[in-house]
Amino acid sequence: MKRCFIRGLMALAGALLLCGCGKGHWEDVEKITGYKGKARLNPFLAAERLLNELGHDAHAAKSLGKLPSHDAAIFISGEGGLPEGRAKQLLRWAYSGGHLIYFLDGTRPYNDFDTQFGAYISALLLDEQKDPVLEQLGVGVQKRFPEEEIKDLLQKSAGNQDDESEEDDEEEKSTEDESKLESEEEVAWNGKTYHLSLGGYQNMILKRKLQPGEFSAGSKNESLALHLRHGMGSVTLLAHARPFRNHWIGEDDHARWLSALVGENGSKEVLFVAATTGSFFGLLWQHGWMAVVTLVLCLGFWLWQQMPRFGPLADVELDSTRHFASHIGALGEFFWRMRRVTLLVNSARDAVWERVRERHRSLDDCSRQMNDQLAEEISRRSGLPVKRVSAAFDVSPPNSAHNFVNLMRDLQTIRRAL
Repeated sequence: MKRCFIRGLMALAGALLLCGCGKGHWEDVEKITGYKGKARLNPFLAAERLLNELGHDAHAAKSLGKLPSHDAAIFISGEGGLPEGRAKQLLRWAYSGGHLIYFLDGTRPYNDFDTQFGAYISALLLDEQKDPVLEQLGVGVQKRFPEEEIKDLLQKSAGNQDDESEEDDEEEKSTEDESKLESEEEVAWNGKTYHLSLGGYQNMILKRKLQPGEFSAGSKNESLALHLRHGMGSVTLLAHARPFRNHWIGEDDHARWLSALVGENGSKEVLFVAATTGSFFGLLWQHGWMAVVTLVLCLGFWLWQQMPRFGPLADVELDSTRHFASHIGALGEFFWRMRRVTLLVNSARDAVWERVRERHRSLDDCSRQMNDQLAEEISRRSGLPVKRVSAAFDVSPPNSAHNFVNLMRDLQTIRRAL
């Protein structure tokens, strides 16, 4: 009965609450978080699938351990720093007939639907670094950041969004600012014109004249895309990878331009490389597997000899009794193996000084330093030369076994003579 009464009160309270509330309404809010799954990790997933549908063999590679054939195309970035050796290797490959598409920025995974204010500020403060690919092609770079546009972006990011009308205004301003930062160019290539939306935080400067078959998006002194002939192949330089990213590949003529760059005739292998170099162990196995196998075999043989479990078991002598002298010899061998020669020599010298203190108090001055009178007396008793007696107490402990044995022999002879 008590439980039923409590349930009835709860139901009555809920009914009163619903009756006292005004009319409510639902509001749908759309928040774009970007792609998920493979598209979130691979910004060129849409470009790969597009090229595969066109008959090419396009796939992503985490590293570039082995270069493909010279009729292929490689999409690679210098965003993380390209080693000079790898840059020379890629340009030699392009010189022999390959097509290298090289991005200066924009290949890392991030949300394409969000304005990257942090990226703008980081690029503004970042010091210019040498790029081995651009240096060998004779291309320079300069930062591309108009002050007015940056101020507008900073004001927008710090502005207050109090009501819906202000939020709509801010979104419109964001769209306008973002469209300002995008550079829309018409690029003529192979007799065709492409309407492209390029981006990036730096312009490229070509230090020579454009040759037949080459193009520049904009002036060659403020270019966002360059297509240069390089030997029997070609190199395409882009300030930013925006046209080929998942969110932008379907806009303007980006997809058509991608197909034209790769080649519309025939089937080619296309690599989208995420890293510029392979792993250390992968390169070591690829170029030095014989040395690796030899090293592993030598290491296994050494372990078989040194490890007790991999070698023959030593016989355990349970009934044998070791003499005291054998223990002393084992201790001396241990200290010699541990490079404690100083301990052994000092112990032998202390034994001599104790014998002098016990039996020849008249010769002991308590300084434990060899003097001429004591050296002559020891030389007379032991038969050793005076210089040899003095050297037994003055020389530093030797490292060679031969000198160590001679020194210890002299100290033992001196002790017995006293």
